[in-house]
Amino acid sequence: MSNTPPHAMLDVQADQVHRVIGDELAGFWTVDGAAAAALTPGQRGHIPPGVRREAYSWGALARTTPSGTPPIGQTVLAAVIRAAWCLVLPYGLTNLAYWARNLCTIEPQVRRTATLVRLFGLGLTLLFVSTVVSVSSDLIALQYLNFGNGTLPAQFQAVAALSPQRRLAVSLLVPVAALAVLWFVASRSRTRYDVDNSKQTEESAGVTPILRRHGFWNNSGHAAETTAIHLAAGVAGTVAMTALFAPPHDKPFGWIFSMIAIVAVLAMVAGAVRLVLTSERGADVPALRTEQTMPVATWAVVAVSAATFVSQSLLLAFGPGATDRPAEGVVPRLDGLIAVPGVLVLMLLALALAGLSIRRMSPWWAVVLATALGAAAVAYLCGQRVPAVIAGVSVYLVLLALALPRSDFQAWSGRAVGVFLLLALGGAMLLSNLVVVGVGNWLNRSKGAAELVSDEPVYCQTAIRIPAIFAWFGVGLVASAAALVVVVVVAGCCAIRWTAFVRARSRDASTSEESIVLAEPDTVPAERLANAAHRAEPAIGVLATLAFLALLPCVILPLRPRQDPEATTHLHVVTALGTLSAAALAAALVGALVLRPHSARPLGMVWDLLCMVPRAAHPFGPPSYSERAVPELVARCDAWLGEDSRNRVVLSAHSLGSVLAVAVLLDPRSEELAARGALLTYGSQLRAYFGRIFPELFGPDAIANAPASGARPFAPDEFLRDDCGPAPRPRPGTVTGLLGGADGRPRWINLWRETDHLGFPAYSRLTNRIDVRADEVDRSGYLPTVAGHSGYVRTPQYRTALEELRRLLGA
Repeated sequence: MSNTPPHAMLDVQADQVHRVIGDELAGFWTVDGAAAAALTPGQRGHIPPGVRREAYSWGALARTTPSGTPPIGQTVLAAVIRAAWCLVLPYGLTNLAYWARNLCTIEPQVRRTATLVRLFGLGLTLLFVSTVVSVSSDLIALQYLNFGNGTLPAQFQAVAALSPQRRLAVSLLVPVAALAVLWFVASRSRTRYDVDNSKQTEESAGVTPILRRHGFWNNSGHAAETTAIHLAAGVAGTVAMTALFAPPHDKPFGWIFSMIAIVAVLAMVAGAVRLVLTSERGADVPALRTEQTMPVATWAVVAVSAATFVSQSLLLAFGPGATDRPAEGVVPRLDGLIAVPGVLVLMLLALALAGLSIRRMSPWWAVVLATALGAAAVAYLCGQRVPAVIAGVSVYLVLLALALPRSDFQAWSGRAVGVFLLLALGGAMLLSNLVVVGVGNWLNRSKGAAELVSDEPVYCQTAIRIPAIFAWFGVGLVASAAALVVVVVVAGCCAIRWTAFVRARSRDASTSEESIVLAEPDTVPAERLANAAHRAEPAIGVLATLAFLALLPCVILPLRPRQDPEATTHLHVVTALGTLSAAALAAALVGALVLRPHSARPLGMVWDLLCMVPRAAHPFGPPSYSERAVPELVARCDAWLGEDSRNRVVLSAHSLGSVLAVAVLLDPRSEELAARGALLTYGSQLRAYFGRIFPELFGPDAIANAPASGARPFAPDEFLRDDCGPAPRPRPGTVTGLLGGADGRPRWINLWRETDHLGFPAYSRLTNRIDVRADEVDRSGYLPTVAGHSGYVRTPQYRTALEELRRLLGA
């Protein structure tokens, strides 16, 4: 099983395979009978006698771009879909943070940490809404159309002829439509991916490992409720963000606008409360929750939010002041949007920093977080020494997180939740900056980027203005870029030591006479690349730190004391440079994904990681292919084992397929598979990445392997001292315990090689009975080539391992 094409897994030509069962997204494939009969022993794809080989490919589940050789229209559609995937990357990172929590503590602790991550996800939705409202309502409907410039298409002229209040009413349809698109994509993917109908049972509610709980891959009921809450909060947020543009209270019927705004804010608060209460529902909570329908209270929040939106839109279009024109020289603005993005970023940053310690959160941490947020709110209101207060609160949170005990056997020393949340917030701000700054520059035409963030009052405004938060993010991005240069220089200096170490290790490994061949390719470059790629974990930690540096000015600089124009000249230069740099970086990221071949997945391994876990924290994240793949694999194995009592199954899994294979073996419906099956993995990240990022799902307590230490960022040996942790005694419910043989030899073999940049030992780096080193040179072709992440099925170690597992199974 793998996410690669089925003919590549079967090691034959594309026209020699056919689908046994499945659809265009995922299915089981096998070699045609005539092609299989023509293959002789020693040829690629040869199937030994008495073996039925099927390949399960789920690659299309992780990408839904059109396939084939399309006309131009379909190519454009594929590019648009890939660009849209960029918008949900922060939501996928939030889902990763949810499953990186400590899932095996007491029930109140599990709910408390789930609440923090889900509230962060709700804040990302509101940040998305504020971005859309800033562009559609503030930049275009109010500011740009008031100037009457001609950059926009002629179809906007009819809207430009309306009064500002009515233009605002029309523009409010845009954020609602954007939310509707997110809802449509999420609901459509649920119908195609969520195929598991199993339900949680009382017996399995608190079972560990967590993957042995019934209904783990059935997330449909919870996802529907969280989707409704996010939609309701987004609609209510749209109303609240535009409330300050309504007629003041002293005008006729002005009090109605005020009441609508208050109700919209209360609806957002009610949605957040409902989201907190949903933390009691889910496979990660060790308590039985049987309700599957959406509660009436959630429907009430949705109804109230929709009512406030309809009421405000009608009053803006036909109520008092609907035909009023602004005074000469006055540019209408949505003043609420000046502060809303800054407050959202402040709260999200505080939650992300709290996530750095969430795996060891004590009851007092909630008090500390609430105190920090209260101090920040007071600082925003009092206006005295605000930069120092905000900086002090941020530094205090960071120092508190860094002072907590470390965990060498967990990703980023147990700070995976905070790392993912910082990356999610940084990515969301980067994409928001691209949209707001990009549209603002386009509408401003010949004016520079500094004009977008001018401090001129409204009555002096002659160009488009954007919320200052996006300018300050650009300033932080410039500072992060400077820090990144230092990191790159240090890494370059360390690379010289890495190269010498890799060459020495390669000479020590080349001891067999069989490998001494004149035409043998040099494996050192591939090992050097793999040596650097193995440091992905510390590299991602550096990115999270840079994201924090870029976000810090967003909560400090907006509150600086007002100075003379001469004193702020240098700051304006940095602001202009940073604003354009942030937009250019985001555009380069989106463009790189859009211009990739339509068959390629965006961000490769990262995207597969995002799509691995269920959408439990943010309903608009990438769909989880595991919610379909695991039940399908369980059903297929059960069907094969049920045909004949002599049938056996060897799960041959490459790369991320090893993670799915473990999920299948741990599934409570796979007792027969565990008794009559075996596991063959290769190119696996099970121990080095997944076991460290999700310890309760794929760590030693679920696998019964040795805990893995993280890669060292500067040491020549990237896994120095990784063998210090002993493997625990296998429990009956773990993978090693389930696959334990009568003679003590587990029915599990893992292949790995030093030239594989994504493959690692699955049990331990010490000599053991599971991990086997595969050849680093592929000699199956005309000329020998250096093997990397693929080609394991062509090695003699693969054939030997397969025969050994068949012997252990008695097949």
